[in-house]
Amino acid sequence: MDHVCPPGEKAQLFPPQKPPTLRYRDVCKRDMKALDININSWEELAADRANWRSMLHKQLLIGEKKLSAAAAEKRACRKAMTTNRPESTHRCDLCDRDCHSHIDLLSHKRRCSSRADSREN
Repeated sequence: MDHVCPPGEKAQLFPPQKPPTLRYRDVCKRDMKALDININSWEELAADRANWRSMLHKQLLIGEKKLSAAAAEKRACRKAMTTNRPESTHRCDLCDRDCHSHIDLLSHKRRCSSRADSREN
């Protein structure tokens, strides 16, 4: 029974599958939907090339603004979730420097006290 793999470990043996590769037509449809272009009547719009190009340019600008607004919102949400660090207990008595660890504080005090001594002389 050593050759039989338990069901829970079977999922770990195989890497996750990728979604199927889209056809060119499906990619175009997906992109037109993202740009709010009607996929049923786009051929009539594309018949007038100048109008089609100006509409695409306008829709791309709108789409880029949506993406940047979504990214800014996501960034603001991520920044709002960060909490302020608690006050450190490792502070130098002489210069009030915040040292992040006890060993850092000891190392800093050696240098800080030698500087303080040289200032006094």
